[in-house]
Amino acid sequence: MSGLSLRGRLLGVLLGLLLAALLPLGLYLNARIGNFAQEQAARALSGQLAVVARDQERSALDGDGLLLLQYEVFSLALSSGTWGVIVTPRQTLFSDSGTHPRPPAEAVQNVLDTGAGQWNGLQLARAGKAVIGLAVRQEEVSALRVDVLRTYALGAALAFILAAGIGAALLRLGLSPLRAMARRSAGLTAASLSERLPVPQARDEVQTLALTLNAMLARLEDAFMRLEAAEERTRQFAADASHELRTPITSLSAGLELLEKVGDDPAARTRLLLSLRREARRAGRLVGDLLDLNRLEAGEPLRPELIDLSALLNNLARTAADLAPQMTVRAEGEAGVESAPVWADRARLEDALWNLIRNAVAASPPGSEIVLWNRREGDGSALGVRNPGELGAELLPRVFDRFVRGQSSGEQASEGSGLGLAIVRATALAHGGDVLARNLPGGGVEVGLTLPAFSPRSASLPEAFSARD
Repeated sequence: MSGLSLRGRLLGVLLGLLLAALLPLGLYLNARIGNFAQEQAARALSGQLAVVARDQERSALDGDGLLLLQYEVFSLALSSGTWGVIVTPRQTLFSDSGTHPRPPAEAVQNVLDTGAGQWNGLQLARAGKAVIGLAVRQEEVSALRVDVLRTYALGAALAFILAAGIGAALLRLGLSPLRAMARRSAGLTAASLSERLPVPQARDEVQTLALTLNAMLARLEDAFMRLEAAEERTRQFAADASHELRTPITSLSAGLELLEKVGDDPAARTRLLLSLRREARRAGRLVGDLLDLNRLEAGEPLRPELIDLSALLNNLARTAADLAPQMTVRAEGEAGVESAPVWADRARLEDALWNLIRNAVAASPPGSEIVLWNRREGDGSALGVRNPGELGAELLPRVFDRFVRGQSSGEQASEGSGLGLAIVRATALAHGGDVLARNLPGGGVEVGLTLPAFSPRSASLPEAFSARD
């Protein structure tokens, strides 16, 4: 059956089971009908013999009595189309000249003791001191069996044909959803993975299969989209790196050529070496930022832990004040409100905050105050940096895009990679948060990110905070 279709195999199994049920049933009915016919014929003959036996119970087995008994028994045998027997103490008489078995003495004595009996298809009865008997006509029983078997075979054949037709139609109807799914699946390509297989209304195994296949298609679509996104990130990384590294590499090449030409002038060599070092740092910073950004956008798992934002910002403010003595750097919390703990990757969060601090320092004139702030916002927390200045209307909507650089009051801005705020946004999204940037009514600009509130469930399931695309 391996070459047959599923419908053919199922139909074959169903018809095989039906045939396996019909054959034993036919044999059982044949046996039961035969036994029933035998019993009915025997009962009829027994009734006729009982009438004769009652009439002859007190008759003597002399000449006239025996002749009368012969007449009655043999007449019954003739009318019934069978043969009869009379057993007396002296002789055994048969109704015809055929060869018939003679009842044994034990059977005869048993009938004389009990009044009736049977032996080898003979129905026997006591008639005075004689035993009379009529044979059950086996031809009638056999004919009845043949008629019943013929009728049963015809009915079974019709039932088999009807079952085959109905079964084929039902299987065609039942398997039509599978054919529809096969046709739809054959048309699926990498560009059409968003399509889904038709789900039948019936709550059966076919519906379960359709739902399972649709779930698999959803996973394939998600995996394919992730693969495409990864390829796009790789292409973007290569394009960004080649474009943005062109300037520092050109500067390094030109600086090295000049370094060969300046000869022994110490001042010129020092200036060139400082310039080369600055361009090398810029190139290294650019490559590092690109790698960090691509890891975050690729969904690299985070290593979350419970973080006290107030303590974190205080530590960063002290370090930033030491690194930028020309600025006043301090941490500020929401008045009268205790900061909420967050469940976050400390290293990633610190990197994002340092990018905000570097941007604020680069964009602010010396002597400015830079504030690291945090506050409750909705069900979570918001934190970021506030500094003097203003973001232009055309810059504000795209300030977190790659390689977007604002106006800087300091020369340090030239060393920036243009990826700092893009890393901040990727970090926020990886933690399930968002970014914010706004100009303050009283002057100044506020840039930061939001993080979801800490919950015991998030602590028990840190993978829920894995970076997302």
